[in-house]
This record gives sequence, C-alpha cells and structure tokens, in this order.
Amino acid sequence: MKKTKETAKVSIICANYNNGHYLDALMQSVADSSVEPLELIIIDDGSTDNSIEILQLWSEFTWLKIICFDTNKGFARALNAGLDVARGKYIMRADPDDILHPHRIEKQFKFMEDHPEIDVLGCNVTYFNSQTMEIINKSNFPLKNQAIQKAYRKGEHGIQHPTAFVKAEVYKKYRYIPDVFPSEDYQLFASMAKDGHRFANMPELLYKMRVHPASSTSNTTLKSLQQTFKFRDEIFGSKTGKFKIFRYYLFIKNYRNYQLTSGSIAKYYYLAIAIMAYPAKLFRRMKKY
Repeated sequence: MKKTKETAKVSIICANYNNGHYLDALMQSVADSSVEPLELIIIDDGSTDNSIEILQLWSEFTWLKIICFDTNKGFARALNAGLDVARGKYIMRADPDDILHPHRIEKQFKFMEDHPEIDVLGCNVTYFNSQTMEIINKSNFPLKNQAIQKAYRKGEHGIQHPTAFVKAEVYKKYRYIPDVFPSEDYQLFASMAKDGHRFANMPELLYKMRVHPASSTSNTTLKSLQQTFKFRDEIFGSKTGKFKIFRYYLFIKNYRNYQLTSGSIAKYYYLAIAIMAYPAKLFRRMKKY
C-alpha cells in the first residue's frame, strides 16, 4: 500500500508563459517532494504553446490548481493573481523552468516553523545548463538578516526570487508592480526589508535554476537595471550614479554569457570582463560557503 505523504501548509505560486517543454520536470520535482504542498498554483499567462495540455496530464494531483489568463498580462499580474488566492500559512515561489530539491518544501517549512521571527526565507541554488544538464556553479547568498538587508540597500538581491518562502500574512500585504520586468521582485523584497521584515537564507542547495537564453537574467537590459536602482533610491533614500549602474550591467551580462558559453576561450573572456566590471560581487558569488 502506497504511503500517503504529509501535507505542509504551503501554497506554491508559479507564473508560466510558454514554458511547456519544461513543465514536466517542474511537476515531477513537486510530485517527488518529501512532503506535499497544500497547493501548487500555476498561473498560465496566456500561453500559446502546449502548456495547458501538459498541465492537464498532471490533474491526478489534487494539489495542482491552474489559473488561465486569456491573454498575456505579464509576470507581475500573474504572480499577484496567485497571491490573491493562495490559502497556505506560507507562500513559496517557483519558476516553471526550474526544479525543486525533494526536501525543499519540508526543510523551508520546518525552518520557518522553528524560527517564527523570520518573515522571508530563501536558500542557495544550483545553476545548470538547460541543454547539457551540467552544473555550471552554485550560489552563495548571505544567510543572516543584516547581510541580506545590506544587499537590498546596495541595489542587489538578498535572496534568489524563486527560492522565496514567505509568511502569507506578510506576502499578501505587498504587490508586484506590473510592467517593470525583471525589477518587480527587487522592489517587492526591498520594500519588505525597508518595512522591517526579517530575512534569512538556508545554506543548502534546495533549488535548481535552469540557465538558458530565454531566462530573465539572460535578457537583463541596462534599462531594467536603471529601474532597479531607481527603486533602490526611492525606497532607501539613496542616490545611485550612472557609472555604478553601467558597471553592474556589464557584470550581469558578461557573467551570464560566461554561464551560457561552452567554448573555453570565449567563456573566460566573458568571465574576465565580469571580474573587471564588479570584482567584489563576483568573488562573493564564486566563494564556497
């Protein structure tokens, strides 16, 4: 007789747009989790591929909830729709092209239950090549609230957005701002930090992020980074110079090119530019925790 898994009081929200070829991997990772979520809410943002057909193949799992937009309304509006209907004590993020570690739900849930002073929890991630499935590198996010707060005040990310595991009572007080992709997550979590909510990251690698040309970081533009630092200055009362923004842009673009490139000469050419653009950031990222 098949043993029934325990259910954690967790709502997972996931916005999908034309990621049908990755959805089976995401769904399988949730199905293989050591505990079940209360619900996995996938908001399909007007996909024109076979996303809905693939999701319907997983309808045997009663925790799967699908919200369908008739037209593409954007990442922020899709996530807000998920926040509106989430019923869990905690709300967890995931992206449709990524993979959950089998113990992510269980471990993040237990951490939050054991640390009621924490409002927002992230974890470290493994980045992998979408074509070869080879591991590229691992993240090294700060673990403690003070260091995470410092990152947001610098205009950087203190947690990796799809690893967020947040008290529902906190998450639902905020909204993603539409039409500023991919700056909306910085604005939301920086606002939480400014309002005094406490953060933490787990050191474990509980999430696998797919690196491919269509991912949000691969398509970061100078304009989107200017928007991020505009949010920083509005929220924290700072003033960011144009040169700093441009250096950060060079770092992100060249570091992502380094991740995506297989040829050794070109690969390390991009890495060298990334180091020159923002050496402290890169050394922190590559340092083993």
